[in-house]
Amino acid sequence: MTPMAVRPITLSLCLAVALASSAAARGSSSNELLDRAAIQNLVVKYTIALDTLDADMYASVFAEDAEFTFGGRTYKGRAEIRKIVTDLKERRAAAQTPDAPKSYHALSNTYVELVNDHEAHHRSYWQTITGPSSGPFTVGGMGRYEDTLVKRNGQWLIQKRQIIQ
Repeated sequence: MTPMAVRPITLSLCLAVALASSAAARGSSSNELLDRAAIQNLVVKYTIALDTLDADMYASVFAEDAEFTFGGRTYKGRAEIRKIVTDLKERRAAAQTPDAPKSYHALSNTYVELVNDHEAHHRSYWQTITGPSSGPFTVGGMGRYEDTLVKRNGQWLIQKRQIIQ
C-alpha cells in the first residue's frame, strides 16, 4: 500500500474515533441532564405531596431504608416517614375551620451534585407560605434541605434528608 493510500484510511479512522468520542460525550451529558431533571422532579414531587397531604406520594420519594431528620427526631424507613403526613392530615382535620389556613412550600437556590451514576447530593432553601384562602399570606417557616439521593431501579430517591432551620 502506498503512503497516499494510507492517508485516507488514517484520516477516516481518526474521524471515526473523533465522532465516536463526541457521541460518547454527548451520551454522558444527556444522561447527566436526564438525571438532573429527574432529581428536580423528585424534589418538587416531595413538596406537592406535602402540600396536598398525599401520604403515599410523600413516602414514594424516599428509599425504603431512608432516614429523615428534622425537629430533633430521625424517622427511619418509608412507613415512619409516611406517618409524618398521615399525622399532619389528622391534626389539620381536627382543627378544620371554614377558612382554614393553607400551606405551600416554595423552593429556591437548588443545587445538585452528581457524585456518580447512582448517587447525588441535593440542597435547596425552602419557605412555607401560609394563610387563609382569602389571604393575606405570610412566611410560616424557612430553612434548607440537605439530601443524599440514590438511583435504584432507574429511579432517583431520597436516601437521607436533613432539614436545617
